[in-house]
Amino acid sequence: MTTPRTALPRRRWALAVALLAGLVPATGLLSPAADHRDGPIFVNTAQSGFLDINDVYAFQAPGNINNTVLILSVQPFPGNLTPATINPNVAFELKVDNNQDAQEDITFRFTYGPPNANGVQQVTVRALPSAKFPPVGILASGQTGTNIPIAGGGMFRAAVQDDPFFFDAEAFRLFVAAGAGSPARPVGQAKNFFGPNVNTFAMVLELPTARLRSTASNPNIGVWARSEMNGVQQDRMGRPAINTALIPPVPRNNLARGERRTAFNLGLPRNDRRDFRADMISVLTSVYGRPLNGAFPTSATSLADFLLPDILTFNTSTAFSTNSTDANGFPNGRRLRDDVIDLEFSLLTGGAITTDNVPDDNGTKITDGTNGTTAAFPYIGAPNLPLNGSAPGNTAPNP
Repeated sequence: MTTPRTALPRRRWALAVALLAGLVPATGLLSPAADHRDGPIFVNTAQSGFLDINDVYAFQAPGNINNTVLILSVQPFPGNLTPATINPNVAFELKVDNNQDAQEDITFRFTYGPPNANGVQQVTVRALPSAKFPPVGILASGQTGTNIPIAGGGMFRAAVQDDPFFFDAEAFRLFVAAGAGSPARPVGQAKNFFGPNVNTFAMVLELPTARLRSTASNPNIGVWARSEMNGVQQDRMGRPAINTALIPPVPRNNLARGERRTAFNLGLPRNDRRDFRADMISVLTSVYGRPLNGAFPTSATSLADFLLPDILTFNTSTAFSTNSTDANGFPNGRRLRDDVIDLEFSLLTGGAITTDNVPDDNGTKITDGTNGTTAAFPYIGAPNLPLNGSAPGNTAPNP
Protein backbone atom coordinates (compact mmCIF):
# COMPACT_ATOMS: atom_id res chain seq x y z
CA MET A 1 0.00 0.00 0.00
CA THR A 2 1.56 3.21 -1.16
CA THR A 3 1.45 6.61 0.47
CA PRO A 4 1.48 9.18 -2.34
CA ARG A 5 -1.53 9.45 -4.63
CA THR A 6 0.78 9.47 -7.64
CA ALA A 7 1.89 5.92 -6.79
CA LEU A 8 -1.60 4.49 -7.11
CA PRO A 9 -2.21 1.82 -9.76
CA ARG A 10 -3.90 4.40 -11.98
CA ARG A 11 -4.79 2.08 -14.85
CA ARG A 12 -6.79 -0.17 -12.53
CA TRP A 13 -8.46 2.79 -10.83
CA ALA A 14 -9.37 4.26 -14.20
CA LEU A 15 -10.76 0.90 -15.27
CA ALA A 16 -12.98 0.65 -12.20
CA VAL A 17 -14.37 4.15 -12.79
CA ALA A 18 -14.91 3.39 -16.47
CA LEU A 19 -16.85 0.27 -15.58
CA LEU A 20 -19.06 2.24 -13.23
CA ALA A 21 -19.67 4.85 -15.89
CA GLY A 22 -20.65 2.18 -18.38
CA LEU A 23 -17.70 3.02 -20.64
CA VAL A 24 -16.18 -0.47 -20.55
CA PRO A 25 -18.21 -3.71 -20.88
CA ALA A 26 -18.35 -5.62 -17.61
CA THR A 27 -16.84 -8.76 -19.07
CA GLY A 28 -15.23 -10.30 -16.05
CA LEU A 29 -13.10 -7.33 -14.95
CA LEU A 30 -14.91 -6.50 -11.74
CA SER A 31 -13.65 -7.41 -8.33
CA PRO A 32 -12.88 -6.44 -4.88
CA ALA A 33 -12.06 -9.19 -1.76
CA ALA A 34 -10.81 -9.93 2.45
CA ASP A 35 -13.36 -11.37 4.70
CA HIS A 36 -11.59 -12.34 7.91
CA ARG A 37 -13.91 -12.42 10.93
CA ASP A 38 -16.95 -10.82 9.29
CA GLY A 39 -20.28 -10.79 11.05
CA PRO A 40 -21.42 -11.50 14.60
CA ILE A 41 -21.07 -15.28 14.25
CA PHE A 42 -17.29 -14.80 14.01
CA VAL A 43 -16.73 -12.34 16.87
CA ASN A 44 -15.28 -15.19 18.94
CA THR A 45 -12.57 -16.46 16.61
CA ALA A 46 -11.54 -19.31 18.90
CA GLN A 47 -15.13 -20.57 18.96
CA SER A 48 -16.33 -20.03 15.38
CA GLY A 49 -13.24 -19.26 13.33
CA PHE A 50 -13.06 -22.79 11.92
CA LEU A 51 -15.99 -21.82 9.67
CA ASP A 52 -14.58 -18.46 8.61
CA ILE A 53 -13.53 -17.72 5.02
CA ASN A 54 -10.60 -15.32 4.79
CA ASP A 55 -9.83 -14.57 1.13
CA VAL A 56 -10.34 -15.72 -2.45
CA TYR A 57 -7.73 -15.34 -5.20
CA ALA A 58 -7.86 -16.01 -8.95
CA PHE A 59 -5.01 -15.51 -11.41
CA GLN A 60 -3.31 -17.09 -14.40
CA ALA A 61 -0.68 -19.62 -13.34
CA PRO A 62 2.75 -17.96 -13.39
CA GLY A 63 4.74 -19.45 -16.24
CA ASN A 64 1.81 -21.45 -17.66
CA ILE A 65 -0.66 -19.53 -19.80
CA ASN A 66 -2.90 -22.58 -20.06
CA ASN A 67 -3.63 -22.91 -16.33
CA THR A 68 -5.61 -20.89 -13.78
CA VAL A 69 -4.92 -20.76 -10.04
CA LEU A 70 -7.78 -20.49 -7.54
CA ILE A 71 -6.95 -20.08 -3.85
CA LEU A 72 -9.32 -20.19 -0.89
CA SER A 73 -7.97 -19.30 2.54
CA VAL A 74 -9.87 -20.00 5.76
CA GLN A 75 -9.51 -19.96 9.56
CA PRO A 76 -7.79 -16.82 10.89
CA PHE A 77 -4.55 -17.58 12.75
CA PRO A 78 -4.53 -21.42 12.53
CA GLY A 79 -2.52 -23.05 15.29
CA ASN A 80 -3.01 -19.92 17.39
CA LEU A 81 -6.64 -18.76 17.59
CA THR A 82 -8.10 -21.57 15.47
CA PRO A 83 -7.06 -25.19 14.94
CA ALA A 84 -4.25 -26.04 12.54
CA THR A 85 -6.55 -28.66 11.02
CA ILE A 86 -9.96 -28.57 9.32
CA ASN A 87 -13.04 -29.75 11.18
CA PRO A 88 -14.16 -32.95 9.38
CA ASN A 89 -17.78 -31.81 9.71
CA VAL A 90 -17.07 -28.73 7.60
CA ALA A 91 -16.85 -28.65 3.81
CA PHE A 92 -15.44 -25.72 1.85
CA GLU A 93 -16.39 -24.96 -1.73
CA LEU A 94 -15.14 -22.80 -4.57
CA LYS A 95 -17.92 -22.02 -7.01
CA VAL A 96 -17.40 -20.92 -10.61
CA ASP A 97 -19.90 -19.09 -12.79
CA ASN A 98 -18.76 -19.27 -16.42
CA ASN A 99 -21.76 -17.81 -18.24
CA GLN A 100 -22.25 -14.60 -16.22
CA ASP A 101 -25.63 -15.39 -14.67
CA ALA A 102 -24.41 -15.26 -11.03
CA GLN A 103 -25.11 -18.96 -10.54
CA GLU A 104 -22.52 -21.68 -10.16
CA ASP A 105 -21.78 -23.86 -13.17
CA ILE A 106 -18.93 -25.72 -11.44
CA THR A 107 -18.36 -26.45 -7.76
CA PHE A 108 -15.06 -27.60 -6.32
CA ARG A 109 -15.77 -29.21 -2.95
CA PHE A 110 -13.04 -29.83 -0.36
CA THR A 111 -13.73 -32.36 2.39
CA TYR A 112 -11.45 -33.65 5.15
CA GLY A 113 -11.07 -36.74 7.28
CA PRO A 114 -10.14 -36.69 10.97
CA PRO A 115 -6.56 -35.64 11.77
CA ASN A 116 -4.04 -38.26 12.81
CA ALA A 117 -1.66 -37.89 15.75
CA ASN A 118 0.53 -35.59 13.65
CA GLY A 119 -2.35 -33.38 12.54
CA VAL A 120 -2.35 -34.77 8.99
CA GLN A 121 -5.73 -35.22 7.31
CA GLN A 122 -7.01 -36.97 4.23
CA VAL A 123 -8.42 -34.38 1.84
CA THR A 124 -10.58 -34.98 -1.25
CA VAL A 125 -11.37 -32.57 -4.05
CA ARG A 126 -14.64 -33.25 -5.87
CA ALA A 127 -15.90 -31.38 -8.92
CA LEU A 128 -19.64 -31.00 -9.47
CA PRO A 129 -21.38 -31.79 -11.68
CA SER A 130 -19.25 -34.89 -11.92
CA ALA A 131 -20.23 -35.44 -15.57
CA LYS A 132 -18.00 -32.50 -16.50
CA PHE A 133 -15.05 -34.17 -14.75
CA PRO A 134 -15.14 -37.85 -15.67
CA PRO A 135 -15.11 -40.52 -14.62
CA VAL A 136 -16.56 -39.74 -11.16
CA GLY A 137 -15.70 -36.11 -10.46
CA ILE A 138 -12.89 -36.76 -7.97
CA LEU A 139 -10.01 -34.52 -9.00
CA ALA A 140 -7.56 -35.23 -6.19
CA SER A 141 -7.23 -37.18 -2.97
CA GLY A 142 -4.29 -37.25 -0.61
CA GLN A 143 -2.86 -35.80 2.58
CA THR A 144 -2.79 -32.24 3.81
CA GLY A 145 0.61 -30.60 3.64
CA THR A 146 1.52 -32.26 0.33
CA ASN A 147 1.20 -31.30 -3.33
CA ILE A 148 -1.39 -33.62 -4.87
CA PRO A 149 -1.59 -34.08 -8.67
CA ILE A 150 -5.00 -33.46 -10.21
CA ALA A 151 -6.55 -35.92 -12.60
CA GLY A 152 -6.45 -34.33 -16.03
CA GLY A 153 -3.62 -31.96 -15.17
CA GLY A 154 -2.83 -29.47 -12.45
CA MET A 155 -2.05 -29.60 -8.74
CA PHE A 156 -3.76 -29.18 -5.38
CA ARG A 157 -2.49 -28.41 -1.91
CA ALA A 158 -4.30 -27.92 1.42
CA ALA A 159 -2.15 -26.75 4.32
CA VAL A 160 -1.35 -24.00 6.76
CA GLN A 161 0.49 -21.28 4.82
CA ASP A 162 1.60 -17.70 5.33
CA ASP A 163 -1.31 -15.24 5.05
CA PRO A 164 -0.39 -12.84 2.22
CA PHE A 165 -3.08 -10.29 3.08
CA PHE A 166 -1.91 -6.89 4.37
CA PHE A 167 -4.25 -4.35 5.95
CA ASP A 168 -4.47 -2.03 8.96
CA ALA A 169 -7.55 -3.82 10.27
CA GLU A 170 -7.40 -2.12 13.67
CA ALA A 171 -7.70 1.35 12.11
CA PHE A 172 -10.65 0.19 10.05
CA ARG A 173 -12.28 -1.41 13.10
CA LEU A 174 -12.19 1.93 14.91
CA PHE A 175 -13.59 3.72 11.87
CA VAL A 176 -16.43 1.29 11.26
CA ALA A 177 -17.38 1.27 14.95
CA ALA A 178 -18.03 5.00 14.89
CA GLY A 179 -18.74 5.67 11.22
CA ALA A 180 -16.55 8.76 11.47
CA GLY A 181 -12.93 9.78 11.24
CA SER A 182 -10.62 7.98 8.82
CA PRO A 183 -10.07 4.27 8.12
CA ALA A 184 -6.38 5.04 7.53
CA ARG A 185 -3.76 5.93 10.14
CA PRO A 186 -0.68 8.00 9.29
CA VAL A 187 2.62 6.48 8.26
CA GLY A 188 4.36 5.33 11.42
CA GLN A 189 1.10 4.53 13.17
CA ALA A 190 -0.43 2.23 10.56
CA LYS A 191 0.23 -1.45 11.23
CA ASN A 192 -0.41 -4.59 9.23
CA PHE A 193 -2.72 -6.67 11.40
CA PHE A 194 -2.02 -9.74 9.23
CA GLY A 195 1.74 -9.73 9.29
CA PRO A 196 4.51 -10.31 9.10
CA ASN A 197 4.07 -13.74 10.72
CA VAL A 198 0.35 -14.53 10.44
CA ASN A 199 -0.81 -17.84 8.97
CA THR A 200 -3.95 -19.02 7.22
CA PHE A 201 -5.23 -22.41 6.07
CA ALA A 202 -5.10 -22.38 2.27
CA MET A 203 -6.56 -24.57 -0.43
CA VAL A 204 -4.65 -24.01 -3.68
CA LEU A 205 -6.16 -25.40 -6.87
CA GLU A 206 -4.35 -25.12 -10.20
CA LEU A 207 -5.94 -26.70 -13.24
CA PRO A 208 -6.28 -26.21 -17.00
CA THR A 209 -8.23 -23.06 -17.78
CA ALA A 210 -10.23 -24.86 -20.45
CA ARG A 211 -11.95 -26.86 -17.70
CA LEU A 212 -13.28 -23.64 -16.16
CA ARG A 213 -14.62 -21.90 -19.26
CA SER A 214 -18.10 -22.37 -20.70
CA THR A 215 -16.67 -22.19 -24.23
CA ALA A 216 -13.26 -21.57 -25.71
CA SER A 217 -14.42 -18.13 -26.85
CA ASN A 218 -15.69 -16.98 -23.43
CA PRO A 219 -12.73 -16.36 -21.10
CA ASN A 220 -14.73 -14.78 -18.27
CA ILE A 221 -15.49 -16.52 -14.99
CA GLY A 222 -16.79 -15.49 -11.60
CA VAL A 223 -15.58 -17.14 -8.41
CA TRP A 224 -16.84 -17.23 -4.85
CA ALA A 225 -16.40 -19.48 -1.83
CA ARG A 226 -18.57 -20.83 0.91
CA SER A 227 -18.27 -22.92 4.07
CA GLU A 228 -20.86 -25.51 4.99
CA MET A 229 -21.52 -27.54 8.12
CA ASN A 230 -24.18 -30.25 8.31
CA GLY A 231 -25.51 -29.14 4.95
CA VAL A 232 -26.02 -25.50 6.04
CA GLN A 233 -24.06 -22.59 4.58
CA GLN A 234 -22.12 -20.70 7.27
CA ASP A 235 -20.04 -18.11 5.40
CA ARG A 236 -19.42 -16.96 1.84
CA MET A 237 -17.19 -14.53 0.03
CA GLY A 238 -16.24 -13.30 -3.43
CA ARG A 239 -14.81 -9.79 -3.34
CA PRO A 240 -12.79 -8.43 -0.42
CA ALA A 241 -14.40 -6.73 2.58
CA ILE A 242 -17.91 -6.43 1.12
CA ASN A 243 -19.67 -7.78 4.20
CA THR A 244 -17.27 -6.11 6.62
CA ALA A 245 -17.36 -2.62 5.12
CA LEU A 246 -20.69 -2.26 3.33
CA ILE A 247 -23.37 -4.41 4.96
CA PRO A 248 -25.22 -2.94 7.98
CA PRO A 249 -24.75 -2.15 10.72
CA VAL A 250 -22.22 0.49 9.66
CA PRO A 251 -21.42 2.09 12.02
CA ARG A 252 -21.85 -0.89 14.29
CA ASN A 253 -24.01 1.02 16.78
CA ASN A 254 -26.52 2.10 14.12
CA LEU A 255 -29.18 -0.61 13.99
CA ALA A 256 -31.65 1.36 11.88
CA ARG A 257 -31.46 -1.32 9.17
CA GLY A 258 -30.86 -4.15 11.63
CA GLU A 259 -28.00 -6.64 11.79
CA ARG A 260 -27.64 -7.84 8.20
CA ARG A 261 -24.20 -9.46 8.11
CA THR A 262 -25.30 -12.97 9.06
CA ALA A 263 -28.05 -12.84 6.43
CA PHE A 264 -25.42 -11.82 3.89
CA ASN A 265 -23.18 -14.76 4.85
CA LEU A 266 -26.13 -17.11 4.35
CA GLY A 267 -27.20 -15.54 1.06
CA LEU A 268 -26.70 -16.46 -2.59
CA PRO A 269 -24.94 -14.16 -5.07
CA ARG A 270 -27.80 -14.33 -7.55
CA ASN A 271 -30.05 -12.70 -4.94
CA ASP A 272 -27.60 -10.04 -3.76
CA ARG A 273 -29.06 -7.06 -5.59
CA ARG A 274 -32.58 -8.00 -4.53
CA ASP A 275 -31.69 -8.60 -0.89
CA PHE A 276 -28.80 -6.24 -0.08
CA ARG A 277 -28.71 -3.42 -2.63
CA ALA A 278 -30.74 -1.04 -0.46
CA ASP A 279 -28.59 -1.89 2.57
CA MET A 280 -25.40 -1.12 0.68
CA ILE A 281 -26.74 2.12 -0.76
CA SER A 282 -27.66 3.23 2.76
CA VAL A 283 -24.09 2.65 3.97
CA LEU A 284 -22.51 4.25 0.90
CA THR A 285 -24.54 7.44 1.30
CA SER A 286 -24.41 7.81 5.09
CA VAL A 287 -20.87 6.63 5.85
CA TYR A 288 -18.77 7.02 2.71
CA GLY A 289 -20.44 10.18 1.38
CA ARG A 290 -21.47 8.83 -2.01
CA PRO A 291 -24.38 10.69 -3.65
CA LEU A 292 -27.50 8.58 -4.06
CA ASN A 293 -27.94 9.32 -7.75
CA GLY A 294 -26.44 11.61 -10.35
CA ALA A 295 -24.26 11.74 -13.41
CA PHE A 296 -21.06 11.23 -11.43
CA PRO A 297 -20.15 7.56 -12.08
CA THR A 298 -19.45 6.66 -8.45
CA SER A 299 -22.89 7.52 -7.10
CA ALA A 300 -24.16 5.09 -4.47
CA THR A 301 -26.57 3.37 -6.86
CA SER A 302 -23.89 2.80 -9.50
CA LEU A 303 -21.38 1.62 -6.93
CA ALA A 304 -23.82 -0.84 -5.33
CA ASP A 305 -24.59 -2.30 -8.74
CA PHE A 306 -20.86 -2.50 -9.44
CA LEU A 307 -20.12 -4.42 -6.22
CA LEU A 308 -23.13 -6.73 -6.24
CA PRO A 309 -23.42 -9.65 -6.71
CA ASP A 310 -20.47 -10.51 -4.47
CA ILE A 311 -18.48 -12.51 -7.01
CA LEU A 312 -14.77 -12.19 -7.81
CA THR A 313 -14.69 -11.89 -11.60
CA PHE A 314 -11.70 -12.81 -13.75
CA ASN A 315 -10.85 -12.76 -17.43
CA THR A 316 -8.84 -16.00 -17.68
CA SER A 317 -7.08 -14.85 -20.84
CA THR A 318 -5.25 -12.15 -18.87
CA ALA A 319 -1.55 -12.94 -18.70
CA PHE A 320 0.00 -13.12 -15.26
CA SER A 321 2.28 -10.15 -14.65
CA THR A 322 5.10 -9.82 -12.15
CA ASN A 323 4.37 -6.09 -11.84
CA SER A 324 2.13 -5.83 -8.79
CA THR A 325 0.90 -2.33 -9.70
CA ASP A 326 -0.17 -2.85 -13.30
CA ALA A 327 -3.65 -3.43 -14.71
CA ASN A 328 -3.37 -7.22 -14.89
CA GLY A 329 -4.50 -7.89 -11.35
CA PHE A 330 -7.28 -6.69 -9.10
CA PRO A 331 -9.95 -5.69 -10.02
CA ASN A 332 -9.45 -8.33 -12.71
CA GLY A 333 -9.13 -11.41 -10.52
CA ARG A 334 -6.77 -11.13 -7.56
CA ARG A 335 -3.09 -11.96 -7.22
CA LEU A 336 -1.40 -12.66 -3.91
CA ARG A 337 0.36 -9.29 -3.79
CA ASP A 338 -2.48 -7.12 -5.08
CA ASP A 339 -3.20 -4.18 -2.78
CA VAL A 340 -6.96 -4.59 -2.77
CA ILE A 341 -7.52 -2.32 0.23
CA ASP A 342 -5.88 0.74 -1.34
CA LEU A 343 -7.97 0.38 -4.47
CA GLU A 344 -11.17 -0.16 -2.50
CA PHE A 345 -10.53 2.87 -0.30
CA SER A 346 -10.10 4.97 -3.45
CA LEU A 347 -13.28 3.57 -4.93
CA LEU A 348 -15.43 4.01 -1.81
CA THR A 349 -14.22 7.52 -1.02
CA GLY A 350 -13.98 8.91 -4.55
CA GLY A 351 -10.22 9.19 -4.24
CA ALA A 352 -10.27 11.10 -0.94
CA ILE A 353 -8.43 8.21 0.76
CA THR A 354 -6.00 6.31 -1.42
CA THR A 355 -4.10 4.12 1.04
CA ASP A 356 -4.10 2.66 4.54
CA ASN A 357 -0.32 3.21 4.62
CA VAL A 358 0.44 -0.50 5.00
CA PRO A 359 2.88 -1.86 2.39
CA ASP A 360 3.17 -5.42 1.13
CA ASP A 361 5.40 -7.17 3.67
CA ASN A 362 5.49 -10.59 2.00
CA GLY A 363 9.04 -10.21 0.73
CA THR A 364 10.18 -13.40 -0.98
CA LYS A 365 7.63 -15.63 0.78
CA ILE A 366 5.34 -15.60 -2.24
CA THR A 367 6.79 -17.81 -4.99
CA ASP A 368 4.94 -16.49 -8.04
CA GLY A 369 7.92 -15.03 -9.86
CA THR A 370 7.58 -11.57 -8.28
CA ASN A 371 10.08 -9.83 -6.01
CA GLY A 372 12.97 -11.85 -7.37
CA THR A 373 11.45 -15.26 -6.68
CA THR A 374 11.15 -18.21 -9.04
CA ALA A 375 7.59 -19.23 -9.82
CA ALA A 376 6.75 -22.44 -7.97
CA PHE A 377 3.49 -24.03 -6.85
CA PRO A 378 1.73 -23.41 -4.44
CA TYR A 379 2.81 -19.74 -4.87
CA ILE A 380 1.47 -18.73 -1.45
CA GLY A 381 4.15 -18.52 1.25
CA ALA A 382 5.29 -21.32 3.54
CA PRO A 383 3.85 -21.28 7.09
CA ASN A 384 5.40 -19.20 9.83
CA LEU A 385 6.73 -21.45 12.59
CA PRO A 386 6.02 -22.30 15.31
CA LEU A 387 2.32 -22.25 14.49
CA ASN A 388 1.29 -21.46 18.04
CA GLY A 389 3.67 -18.51 18.05
CA SER A 390 2.36 -16.80 14.92
CA ALA A 391 0.70 -13.44 15.44
CA PRO A 392 0.50 -13.45 19.24
CA GLY A 393 -1.62 -10.56 20.40
CA ASN A 394 -3.59 -10.20 17.14
CA THR A 395 -6.79 -10.75 19.06
CA ALA A 396 -8.65 -7.46 18.55
CA PRO A 397 -12.41 -7.88 18.07
CA ASN A 398 -13.51 -8.36 14.51
CA PRO A 399 -14.56 -5.30 12.55
